Amino acid sequence: MAVGWMAGSLLAQDARAPIESDWAEMDLKGGAYHYVGNVRVNVPGLLKLTCGDLLAQPQKENNRLESLVATTNVVIEIVRLGRPGAAPVVIRAYGDKAVYTATNEVVTLSGGDTRVVAPQGTMRGTEVIYDVATGRVRATGHQVTELNPEMFRTSGLFRRTTNAPAAGGGSKP
Repeated sequence: MAVGWMAGSLLAQDARAPIESDWAEMDLKGGAYHYVGNVRVNVPGLLKLTCGDLLAQPQKENNRLESLVATTNVVIEIVRLGRPGAAPVVIRAYGDKAVYTATNEVVTLSGGDTRVVAPQGTMRGTEVIYDVATGRVRATGHQVTELNPEMFRTSGLFRRTTNAPAAGGGSKP
């Protein structure tokens, strides 16, 4: 996904992204690349993608990635730089379908157990949209967000180990 996902170009000669599959077809006139069966993309330090079917469409003018459509058991692992001196942040996305569009750097996931998992928590929804450029995730339809409980423990929001009433049960006069 642009700079953060596939180093600017899936298909550029100077930044090759190996794609493995059981079957592949390159449309040299139309520019589409189609991969079927046990599809695996691995760009060390940036991206891992597995799925059953992948269609990659480059931009005709500059051979940069225009769009990706991945279907069937899609698992995406995106590595983002962390804070200076900190380890990289790994974000995982799951769904039956993932559509990436380079013009807006957005991944839209849908179908099955659709979710995006980040260190802060997990967001599930009918459709989950991950904006790669801004790092924002939103869900449409029924959604469930599971936040990392450590976020609450270290926030100072709760001064006790539980939020059960304090011993003695009464309020101060």
